[in-house]
Amino acid sequence: MTVFYQREGSREVHSFEAKDDESIVVIVERAVGGHLKVEEVAIFEEGCETQLTDELLRDLLSTKKHPRFHFHRCRRVDASVTYNGRTLTHNVAPSTTLASVKAWADKAFRIDPAHAAEHVLQLHGTIDRPTASTHVGALTTGHLCAVMFDLVPNERIQG
Repeated sequence: MTVFYQREGSREVHSFEAKDDESIVVIVERAVGGHLKVEEVAIFEEGCETQLTDELLRDLLSTKKHPRFHFHRCRRVDASVTYNGRTLTHNVAPSTTLASVKAWADKAFRIDPAHAAEHVLQLHGTIDRPTASTHVGALTTGHLCAVMFDLVPNERIQG
């Protein structure tokens, strides 16, 4: 089966073929070998808060057709969002998508749903707007377990 994943420091969606009886060590080596120290890396299923164990990994590999994982040294990431001069921080798993962080921010800042659709997350201090499917952990660097965003109006093309 094909496994899709993102890892610390890489927004690209990678993939490899896996067998449903492979261990965490083998999976981690295949995903991050040469990029990170295997013994420091944890695996998370996309959108899930819990770090995978060998048993949970095998279960996912045997039941899901195309599982999506995230490989990271951090077990949690502080995702800070600034909106209208106010900053709030949400502690999430590195496998959390930006769509989930955006939904949390909309609710935390009490943004009306009609207006929320007109805003996007942008990396703080840049004009970089990662896609909603990007894992938060893919935007961290080094051992820094944090990432900062600005909630900004989406560009509208009128004409």
